[in-house]
Amino acid sequence: MSDMADCPNREINKKRCPCQSKDCERNGFCCECVAYHRKAGNLPMCLRGGK
Repeated sequence: MSDMADCPNREINKKRCPCQSKDCERNGFCCECVAYHRKAGNLPMCLRGGK
């Protein structure tokens, strides 16, 4: 992972994040989360259809 401590929007992102895994180290670091799920061949919760 990159230096995630530099993300100025983490707290805002965490409040908006629909993911149930709130203890995930990528929670609030959207670019890291999307990259992780893309590599795994799936979508993060925020990009899945439905609620």
